[in-house]
Amino acid sequence: MKIKAKFTISLSIVFIVLLVAINFITREVLMSNMESTVYSSLKEVMSSTREYVKYRLIIDELQSNEEGLKKEADNIISYITVNYNCDSQVRNMNGDVFADSGNKGFEKIIEKGIKNSKGKKAIVNINYGKGKMKGILTYPIYIDSSYLGIVVINKDYTYIYNEYRNTIRFTTIIETIVFLIVFIILFFIIRKITKPISKLTDVVNKVGNGDYNASVEVKSNDEVGILSKSFMEMKNKIQHQIEDIKLQKSKVEKLEKSRVEFFNNVTHELKTPLTAISGYAEMIKDDVVDDEEFKKRAVERIYSESERLHKLVLDLIDVSKGISYIEEEWVQLEMKGILDQICDDMNMKAKKYSLRIDKDIKEGYILGQNSRIREVLINIIDNAIKYSHINENIIVKGYIEKDMYVIDVINKGDSIPDRVYDNIFEPFVKSKDSIEEKEKSRGLGLYICSEIIREHDGSINIENGEVIKVSIKIPSVVNKLETSNLNLEKI
Repeated sequence: MKIKAKFTISLSIVFIVLLVAINFITREVLMSNMESTVYSSLKEVMSSTREYVKYRLIIDELQSNEEGLKKEADNIISYITVNYNCDSQVRNMNGDVFADSGNKGFEKIIEKGIKNSKGKKAIVNINYGKGKMKGILTYPIYIDSSYLGIVVINKDYTYIYNEYRNTIRFTTIIETIVFLIVFIILFFIIRKITKPISKLTDVVNKVGNGDYNASVEVKSNDEVGILSKSFMEMKNKIQHQIEDIKLQKSKVEKLEKSRVEFFNNVTHELKTPLTAISGYAEMIKDDVVDDEEFKKRAVERIYSESERLHKLVLDLIDVSKGISYIEEEWVQLEMKGILDQICDDMNMKAKKYSLRIDKDIKEGYILGQNSRIREVLINIIDNAIKYSHINENIIVKGYIEKDMYVIDVINKGDSIPDRVYDNIFEPFVKSKDSIEEKEKSRGLGLYICSEIIREHDGSINIENGEVIKVSIKIPSVVNKLETSNLNLEKI
């Protein structure tokens, strides 16, 4: 049950009980006043009739005894009826009736009053019935301590009783109206008091369910207003703390993702300098080439690739310590030069397996990250070497087609198994049919390649069969240098 209902019901019960108590007390007070009025009225009648009896006995020179009372009984009855508009009886001390103006229906009450009158006491009985009220007075008549008889007076006080009932009815109506007015006032007061509490409760529930944008405005300076302001301050602090936690969590997740990506990528990225160093070093060691100019270029290439490898190792150490992970800059890449260099480097590895890389590469430019594009190309050509039949040629093409720079790597080998081909760009998917049986792979190469190409707004596709064709398409850009020269010529 809501607090507003509790307040309303509780105060209503208290107010109803209070009104009932007031109504009851009012009835009792009015009843007591009404009966006191009846008693006073009958007391006056009793005093007056006693004096009248004495007067009649004296004026008629009758003896002050029962016989004298009997002779004057009719006169006494007439006097009471005319002056007080009520019924009456005159009896002797034994209860025998001397005169009667009509008292039907009250015999039992009269008999009780006569019995008490014999004890020389005046008795007043008030009778209620059928919307009427009667006052019955029974008292003894005596002169000089000599008791002569008993007088019974039955007077109608219905008019007083009706006034009492009308007063009670009016009072009840007034109390009911007052109750309704007070109830309405209390309802709005309680509503005003509990409305901020209800709002605060709703906000607490929303915050409990994770909605920290919920708010409550309470302008009062009472306890509810202070509580609401304190809660909002607490909610804002919690919200800021949660946002800080989410921010820190996001940073940690981003860092962890960067570290994972870096470690996954670096294994492939290290292949570029290692392949070049290994190939050129092997050629120099075996003294395959006599050309001194080539040997000089080979030494320079070994040195440059060693420097690159050194930088990669330093980056790896920094990332492993959680120091940093620097995002590589996006620059314009001349694809013919990159592909020629990679093909030359990878050709040395291909020769180890009696393979040869044939290239047909056209000029073209893309916007991308140099090391990551190299990583993709090395990985694709490396896969072509690993999964080609011996004594076959690997064809590498580069050309522009519909604003896209297209790279095709074609090799002949066994078709890719369906279980591998269907999920070939998923992580940890690899084939066991490599000519490098001893080389361990985690099956991340093509997954990483697809992610890198996707980041460059390109696409990668593999055609399966005895001839396997890998096609990479990356948006082509205009050579900035050529554009600048063209503008200068126009000027």
